Amino acid sequence: MARVCTVIAASHSPFLFTPSEQWEPGRATRLARGGLSPETTVDTVAENAVKEARIKAAFGVLRERLTASKPDVLLIFGDDQLEQFDFKNFPALSLFTGESYSGYKISRWVGLPVGPKRPEREKTPENWVTVQSHPKFSHALMRELMVDGFDLAFTNELPDPDEGMGHAFMRPSYYIDPEYKIPSVPFFVNCYYGPQPTAKRCYQLGRAVRAAIERIPLDLNVAVIGSGGLWHLPNYPNSWLDETFDANILAGIKAGDARKTAEYFDSVVPPFDPANKASVNLASGGTGMVLGYGGGTGETRNWIVASAVADGKPGTVVDYIPVYASPIGAGFAYWDNP
Repeated sequence: MARVCTVIAASHSPFLFTPSEQWEPGRATRLARGGLSPETTVDTVAENAVKEARIKAAFGVLRERLTASKPDVLLIFGDDQLEQFDFKNFPALSLFTGESYSGYKISRWVGLPVGPKRPEREKTPENWVTVQSHPKFSHALMRELMVDGFDLAFTNELPDPDEGMGHAFMRPSYYIDPEYKIPSVPFFVNCYYGPQPTAKRCYQLGRAVRAAIERIPLDLNVAVIGSGGLWHLPNYPNSWLDETFDANILAGIKAGDARKTAEYFDSVVPPFDPANKASVNLASGGTGMVLGYGGGTGETRNWIVASAVADGKPGTVVDYIPVYASPIGAGFAYWDNP
């Protein structure tokens, strides 16, 4: 039977993949555009360099953990930000069931997403890679989850192969499987655009995934990865960093209490005026339907899925790094013997 060999959760902000000397110019641009609260802490160039080193060290720990667990396949929970899906048809939950997919290792565009003009990366081996997936595993997982009441969408091919697989699925491997050698199965969770699955449903999904994996009659070590988060609201005016929110999420991770973590997430209501169309549009990501936090903060749902796979086991928080230039709470965690 298949088994879960490790569970990992990590942020994937572009700041984590951009040299720290670019952070301060990015912060200044965002502030000038009104996209950053003037009250946000300003780090020095030296402080940003220290944080960049901590980020790389944390990814190094996760890479060591992944290597030691000897996975045969990665199951990556991430979100699509209009890279493959759009509002013509946007699934709440979807599984990639094809043979392989391609994508940019970091993103199509060079640098931070703060300027009006950014150069496009060429599709060279340095920037673009084809990743083998695992149809036997993904098909089996699809069937088992359907039996358990999860009516999933699926895709055998990318709707937009020229754009490539979304960054939520490509970026984690950049540091923890840099040669992209491990077959990887993307599991799409709508985190950005309302109405998203509740954290309660994400908790239920993680529990069901664990049970499903252990019923699959394949001799496979499965590494589960939750990609994204923690707190960040890149499209909000006067965006801020809620470190209390992140502390509460990480407390649930450390306690091994995924249900409590999910309950906390669902209790936090995004600030918006339901009578103001622009406010609703912002809070919903453009759909007009608000259900919990979206945007980058909404990606915390992927942490909740991952933690539910290891529910009952305390997680190890490798580091938490507030990158005020974004601002984002960058988190890194794993579960021993999940």
